[in-house]
Amino acid sequence: MELKNMLEYQELDRKVFLLEKKLRESDELKNANKVQAAFKQSQDAIVSLSSKAQQRLEAVVRLQEKYQRVVRELEELTLESDNIEGEKEADFYDKRLAEIDKTLEGLEKDIIAGGDDLKSISFAISHEQQQQQQLKNQFAAAKKKYDALKLSIQKEAYPYMQQMKPLKEGIDSALMERYQRVRNNRKMPVLVPFTSGGGCGGCMMELSESEKGKLSANGICECPNCGRLVYKI
Repeated sequence: MELKNMLEYQELDRKVFLLEKKLRESDELKNANKVQAAFKQSQDAIVSLSSKAQQRLEAVVRLQEKYQRVVRELEELTLESDNIEGEKEADFYDKRLAEIDKTLEGLEKDIIAGGDDLKSISFAISHEQQQQQQLKNQFAAAKKKYDALKLSIQKEAYPYMQQMKPLKEGIDSALMERYQRVRNNRKMPVLVPFTSGGGCGGCMMELSESEKGKLSANGICECPNCGRLVYKI
């Protein structure tokens, strides 16, 4: 009687399973997941760009600080120019002045380049933010379609689930637990017949003598290969 209830339960559950599969493989869900993945990718891009912008800003600040130090050094050197005596000191002064000018010129270029990088990064972040808003709108539309399909499928599955309830009450809880464990791995049917060749009616693998012994004793055993429940009438 219990096996009969179990098979009737499975026949109804198979219909529910197919409806779940229809929802799981639907274009509506695929589109929603696709948009959601694109949104996550955009979020990651913003985090990466923000980190890059912070690093670049810190680098520019360091360059500016160095530029100011070199400017002060130039000012100090300029003040010393009145005390230059002799051609040797003048040559050293001119050489040092040229080195400072070159350093300042290089720092100016680096600071400008850093500023340009920051503008470029800022533009990229702004673009991603605009993209995110578009993706939010797309996701809302995709989710609306998915929710409508889900509701439709739930309504279709409801009568089967109602019929399954009284059948479930007549099935041993431990057996139902084993059934649900296999079903949760998206295997249907869960209960399969013992084949005339001595194997599992699901994956067709021949059962061991030990499993056949359990089958003879209990009328049901678990296939060691696919995990389905093999029954024998």
